[in-house]
Amino acid sequence: MVEARSLAQVNGPVHRKWPYCRKLASEVCRLSGRLEDRIRAERGRQFVGRAEEIDLFTSVIGSRPMPHVVLAVYGPGGVGKTTLLRQFESICRAKGVSSCTLDGRYLQPNPDLFVDALCRATGQSGQAEAMAALAAEGRGVLFVDTYEAIEPLDGWLRETFIPQLPENVLVVLLGRKRPSVGWRSDVWQSLCRAAPLRNLSAVESRSYLSAQTVPPSVHDQIVHMTHGFPLALSLVAENYAQTGAVGLGPDPSLDIVSALLDRFVENVEEPVQRDLLEICSLVRMTTEALIADVLRSSRTPELFAWLKSLSFMEVTPFGLMPHDLAREAIATDLRWRNADRYSEFHHRVRAYYADRLERATGPAQQLILFDYIYLHRDNPVMEPFFRWHSHDEAFADSARIEDLSEIVRIVEKHEGSESAGWARYWFERQPEGFLVMRDSFNPHRLKGLLASLNLTPIEAVSRDPATSAALRHLEATSALTNGERATYFRFWMADDDYQNVSSIQSTLFVSIVQHYLTTQNLAMTYLPCADAGFWAPMFHYAMHELVEPAAFDLDGRRYGVYGFDWRALPPKPWLERLSEQEVPIKASAERPKAAADLVVLSREGFEESVSEALKSYTNPPKLALNPLLKSRLIVERVSPDADTKERILRLRELLKEAGESLRESSKEEKLYLALDTCYFRPMRSQEVAAEKVDVSIATFRRHLKAGTARVTELLWQQETG
Repeated sequence: MVEARSLAQVNGPVHRKWPYCRKLASEVCRLSGRLEDRIRAERGRQFVGRAEEIDLFTSVIGSRPMPHVVLAVYGPGGVGKTTLLRQFESICRAKGVSSCTLDGRYLQPNPDLFVDALCRATGQSGQAEAMAALAAEGRGVLFVDTYEAIEPLDGWLRETFIPQLPENVLVVLLGRKRPSVGWRSDVWQSLCRAAPLRNLSAVESRSYLSAQTVPPSVHDQIVHMTHGFPLALSLVAENYAQTGAVGLGPDPSLDIVSALLDRFVENVEEPVQRDLLEICSLVRMTTEALIADVLRSSRTPELFAWLKSLSFMEVTPFGLMPHDLAREAIATDLRWRNADRYSEFHHRVRAYYADRLERATGPAQQLILFDYIYLHRDNPVMEPFFRWHSHDEAFADSARIEDLSEIVRIVEKHEGSESAGWARYWFERQPEGFLVMRDSFNPHRLKGLLASLNLTPIEAVSRDPATSAALRHLEATSALTNGERATYFRFWMADDDYQNVSSIQSTLFVSIVQHYLTTQNLAMTYLPCADAGFWAPMFHYAMHELVEPAAFDLDGRRYGVYGFDWRALPPKPWLERLSEQEVPIKASAERPKAAADLVVLSREGFEESVSEALKSYTNPPKLALNPLLKSRLIVERVSPDADTKERILRLRELLKEAGESLRESSKEEKLYLALDTCYFRPMRSQEVAAEKVDVSIATFRRHLKAGTARVTELLWQQETG
């Protein structure tokens, strides 16, 4: 067998992968064979997983002819490429296949020097002899580790060197980057097989921890923390063995995050690339559009291509997504190292999503909401209640009449026959309010559902205990005015998990937020929970309160109901306020107004307040008592710390602007004249004002009444959005 040995295979990891000539390698192995066997046995004991990669390698070298001539294994630093290489070498030894290993770190990216290193490793004097020696025993493998270090040789290896090798030699390239486009075109599409190296599965991770004698009681915690990333597993296991503690954070005594971060950003050369990685660690998906808006760089296409080339980036239909551990290591380091910069990037990204939400509709808007809510993933309150990645095996769709039997089945399965009867009742009356999650492989099967009932035209005689209780609460506290709507999310559940945390539940919650943002004149929402206590932290974070009078009993179960008054805090400011809770908002940014600062007026109350404000237009002390000063109309147009004087000034401006807008219509100009002479620049009396505009007193009063009504209507439109 022809091999290039390393001292590490005999004496440990200090000088692993140094290429030695065949004669020296054989002598070292002869003198320390028993120790070498012990080292190999220990490596074999600690090795777990990689069954797919090992099966692929074994299949290729066992076939005649080999189906591939190049196997490109790639993944981020620390994912276990070199460990896998050692297993490949062991397989070669066991099967009598010649192998030779070169390490790019100790090679110069020069063709002549590469060939010279191969000659020295095989103990041959020339290129032809070295190539022949690779397949001296019928089959051979040339391993090139740390391939990214000799990347300039990529084209030469593909077009010149490899075509000259014997046909029974396999070249295995192990590096951090995906194979270049040259390996994915022409004949190389079939001759080169790319194999991305992923994290270990949960089962494989536990097997590794067991091999490291880490007790099973902490396995789940470590697996959740490391996401199965081999280097992280190794570091945490080592730390546990030394300290008995499980930790992964910016603790200088452990330095685990720093060790991981070094692997992920080792080859980052420019500050703008570091900025890009930090932004990428905050968002769910990274696109060129996001980079251009948030990073504000003219090099967006170039930077996106660089990001895409990184081994720890996943390419998805919606953008680039870093491996979970890379994301967490980079984001954790940024928060610890530069909290102000973390906040700055967070706000830039939030502004980008907020702008896109304004212009998007339907499924596109739902995806943006996923991205928006994802910014809260590290919040200790929100994190337990969401599965952040969209469900790959189900999609949201409007319900159809043929779905009714499935809807009834799911509701009866989880809530009982009486509740199922109400599901049928409401579907027959408001089918447009039902959204379903369809199985991607069998669209006739439903995996979840959401019923959004419109309480505005609801039948007053309904005996449904849920909606009846909500209507009583609505009437007793803040009855709807003309044009306002209340929504009751009567049923929400996954077929498998009911109202427990799941990807289906997360999608349904995003659909609910989408309803908040897109429903015109939304005044109140109600959402029932079979386990209201479990969901309390999340709803409290979202400023939804438990409405005790709306609770109800059905099929022997008590349902708590969370409600929100959107007239007090409209959806867009609410969404901004959620982000403010995640990262403190900049002093220069507009702060959403708190619900406690607002007074919600009925249409009748609003009309009366506008009439009184017009009559008191020139009387500030009386205006100071007007409820409009605490209405949405004013609160959203002044600073949070605005005093009464500032609010009065803003109210007068709004009244005057609304009145003067009537001058734009020849039919309504007479209404403005009545308002102007009676309120804005009042005459001594209405009689004098009527004489000023040259109409009778009766006509003047009619114009004044009509003008007041038009100003009220214009301001009500602003009040209700």
